[in-house]
Amino acid sequence: MNHCLIQAVINSAPEMRYTKENQTPIAEMIVNFKGLRSEDPTRELKIIGWGNIAQGMVDELKEGQNIVIEGRLKMNSVTRKDGTKEKQPELTASKIHQISPVDVNKSDQKEIDGSIDKKEISKNSSWNSSPLVPEVDEIPF
Repeated sequence: MNHCLIQAVINSAPEMRYTKENQTPIAEMIVNFKGLRSEDPTRELKIIGWGNIAQGMVDELKEGQNIVIEGRLKMNSVTRKDGTKEKQPELTASKIHQISPVDVNKSDQKEIDGSIDKKEISKNSSWNSSPLVPEVDEIPF
């Protein structure tokens, strides 16, 4: 099963386009996320949203906003101008949770999939991105 959960900051505002066949909305944006350790570099990731998620991305999300994205991760093979191939990651979003809204007067946090997230998350909160398993193997068997 391929399911990812990533906390990130929006680097570029979502842009909308539509499929040729049935005019399904597709939104794309770039986000930045930190590594697990302080010495790890910040990485960029392309996020894709389809249908209602795409519309919510364009309507609700702004550059600089702190979000959590749920979805499927895939690797695309892209040919560079010099002819070499490069692999680029892409996440197709199934849900997007806003952690810090752009408008500080908003008291509700929204989840972009058509529903409202019932939990209040303070503007200054952040997710613990430390590894779930300690680096030292302490399994008692």
